[in-house]
This record gives sequence, C-alpha cells and structure tokens, in this order.
Amino acid sequence: MKRTGLYFCSFIAAIILGLSFTAAALAAEAPPPLDVVKWDYPPQFSNVNINLVGDAGHNLKPYEFWKSDFQQAGINIQIIEVPFEGVYEKEKTEFVAGTGAFDVVTFYPTYIGDFAGNGYLEPLDEYMRKDPASTWDPNPSDVLAPFWELYCKFGGKVYALPIDGDVHMLMYRKDLFANPEEQAAFKAKYGKELNPPATWEDWLQVGEFFTRRKGEKLAGQVLDRDFYGSAEFAKRGFSFAWFVDRWAAFGEPYFDENMKPMVSSPNAVKALQNFVDSLQNAPPDVRAYGYDELRDAFLKGSVAMVVQWTDVPKKGADPNQSAIAGKIGVGRVPGWEIDGQVIHRSLMPVGRVVAVAADSSHKEAAYWVCKHVSYDRSLEDVSTALTGLDPYRKIHFTNPQAYTMFADQEEAQAYLKGVEAAMADGYPEIFIPGAAQYADSLDLHVNKALAGQETPQEALAAVAKEWDAITDKLNRPKQIELWRKALEAYRALGLIK
Repeated sequence: MKRTGLYFCSFIAAIILGLSFTAAALAAEAPPPLDVVKWDYPPQFSNVNINLVGDAGHNLKPYEFWKSDFQQAGINIQIIEVPFEGVYEKEKTEFVAGTGAFDVVTFYPTYIGDFAGNGYLEPLDEYMRKDPASTWDPNPSDVLAPFWELYCKFGGKVYALPIDGDVHMLMYRKDLFANPEEQAAFKAKYGKELNPPATWEDWLQVGEFFTRRKGEKLAGQVLDRDFYGSAEFAKRGFSFAWFVDRWAAFGEPYFDENMKPMVSSPNAVKALQNFVDSLQNAPPDVRAYGYDELRDAFLKGSVAMVVQWTDVPKKGADPNQSAIAGKIGVGRVPGWEIDGQVIHRSLMPVGRVVAVAADSSHKEAAYWVCKHVSYDRSLEDVSTALTGLDPYRKIHFTNPQAYTMFADQEEAQAYLKGVEAAMADGYPEIFIPGAAQYADSLDLHVNKALAGQETPQEALAAVAKEWDAITDKLNRPKQIELWRKALEAYRALGLIK
C-alpha cells in the first residue's frame, strides 16, 4: 500500500529467516463457541499444510482460536505475518514471481481489481455451490450488501469472502461531555451547548475546548499530564482515509465519468485544511499515530474524542485494555452543513477479505479455511475484544448477547446501533486496478500537508497530476470503462448519489 519497493528486501529476508510460523506462535485463548451458525466439517483432508498470509497482529488470532477445527478437518495452518501497511507489496511480489508461496491470502478489498483482474486469485463460485451447503456455502445473503458486492466480486465472479467490516465512527468521552462544569464552561465560551461534534467545524471547536495543559482542571480534577481534544490516524500509510471522511460529504467522487480527478477541488482543499488544522488540538506526536497509537491515546485517557474503526469501543469496554471503560460514547463521523442539512460520510477503509491463491496446490482445503472464518466462526471473531474484526453480517447485529465485553446487552445494542449508523454513512474506497497506487499517492501528499511541507492546495494538485499519470500508465480507456462500472455499483448500493 505504501512506498513501492520499500519492503521487498525485508520481506525476502523475513522469509529466509523464517518469519513463517505455525499458528501456535499466535497463542490466544479462544472465545467460547456460540453455535449460532450450524456448520459441518468437510471430508477429512490428508494432513495438508495451508500457508496463510495476513497483516500482523490481533486479526490473525482466529486461526489460533479455531486451530482444533482445522486440525479435525486435516488442515495445518502455517502463518506468514506482514506489516499492516505492506500487505499489497508482499502479496503482489509473490503473485508476480509465481512462487506459489501462499494458499490463503488476506488482503484489503480495494486490491481486488488488481489481484482478480490479473488472475492471481481462484474464482470461488464452484466451491460455494458444492454439497452439502452446511460445509461449503458461506451464506452471502447474510453479508451486508456493500461488503459482498464490492469486497468480494470482480467481473461478475466471486473471488473472496469477507472477514472484517470496516467503517469509521466517532468515539468520545461521554463523561466529559456530560460534566456540568464542562458544559457551563463551554456555553460561557462559545454561547451554545456542549455536544459531540456534528460538523467538522464543531470538531475543531470542541477539540480546542478540551485541549488542556498539565496543572489545569478537567471535569474538576487537576491534570497531571497534558490532555488533548482530538486525535486521528496521521501516520503515513492510511491517513488519507481521515481526509476522505471530510471530503466525501461534499458528494464529489474520486474521478468524474471520464477519470478526471476531482481530488483538487475547492471542497477537497477545504477538507484537507480542516485535517491540518485539527492537529493543533492533538498530541504533538500525532503524525506518528497509526491504529495502535490512536487506539491507545483514547483508551488510556489522553484525548477527548477520536475517529476510529468500529472495533475500538469493544476494546474500550474491556477494563483489561481500557482506562475509560463505561465512559465511551459513539456517534456519526462529523460532516458538513450543505443547504441547511448536515451531510455525514464515513469511509470504509481497509476491511479484510480472504481468498484462495490461483497457484495454490490445495485449493479445496484453502477454500474451506476461508469459508470457516468468514461464516461458521465469524460471530465469535467479531464479538470478541481480542481481535480488531468488525461486524459485516446480519447475524453480527442480531446477537448482542455475544458482545460480553459490554456491561449488559443494552450497552452492546447501543454499540451495534452506532455501527449500523456508521454503515449508513459508509463511503467506498477505489475498487479498480491501480487502487493501491492511487491511494498511495493521496496518502503521500496528505502527509506532506500534515507536515507543513505542502499547502493543502499544492498537495491535492500534485495528487491530481499523479492520478492522471497512473491512469495513463494503466490504459486510460480500460480504466474509464472499469471506473464507470464501479460508479454504477456504488450508486446501486446507495453509497454515492
């Protein structure tokens, strides 16, 4: 996803040094089986080894959780961890080289046009139709439509199964917003009530209000360290997503019908300027914040509000992981007031799907691994605070009792309603070949703007120029054809107008 070629040497070295290891290295106590989905084992495989690649960390834990399931099916899982920002680079390198290194690949679905379009993935339609359905059918009708139609399909065929439903949402310290002293102080300063931010202008104002220095008071208590109003993912790699949260509300797609970039419009410049301005209310090291750092800043009680992926409230409800358990409110990502109405859009960045590599020697076993985590054990995997996987199926929203990290089912239901509201505002990434290159260009220049190396206008003008060059390199007429189809899909799913 970032810095083409940067990780190539380190990846090859990692393979040589044995970065591939068994799932036992990811040992974690499994969540209790919920038995909501009724499934059956496949015929016993002959002790086959399935090499699986994915982004390192908590989202690989399901392969340890259900190790005994795989073993009973005659499958041994060998896992290769790669950096979060380097998934595209690592998988593309092996695909192009034709090494057959992977059987199951976990990737971010924005890459599906590249991976499926270049023949790197096995079509899954025939496997899905095998009998019995309890063994092979991943029940696509249960998957929320955007996650199935965009994440898993290319050219009318199914090439992947979902395991993660990512979307951004607002999280805030509800105890601070409800504090009478803070409410009175905010009204005295700004002449209005203290509420979670509805607009991006509110985001700046509320962020400024809650930014305090050591020795000042917050909710009646003297601070023993600095406290900040807001924080976001500002690290090179995926910070572009927090810019798109702001830009998307203006209703401008990435390109027009003829692939002319829209990214340097006055509205886009306004959106990026807001992101730049927000850093004034954030911790001084926020430009080094990725997912982990942003999560920890919020859960350790250092900031009043964040925009983050929807798994964070699950971790925040767990006292073992959070200093603010029971104090987290959730809401819609801020928007812009347009014609008297606040328009909210929330990017659906990353997500995760699993697919079978076209050059796998054990395709049927690899497919069953994909199906098992995508459907059979999916509720267990998204309802635990031990992973970062987010709801993407109807059953994930109709079983609040599974989310036992919350104090009660009412609190779990409030969380799930917040996720549903975020999904209603969902906005897609680019899903055509070249998506990784377009996103990398945008991320590079968003970061330069955040660092003060380019103005927002200079940064986005550079992106537009680079996007045109990428389109030309990939065959402009073909890109236009695919982009128009993507726009049709976005509109059919109600993700854009």
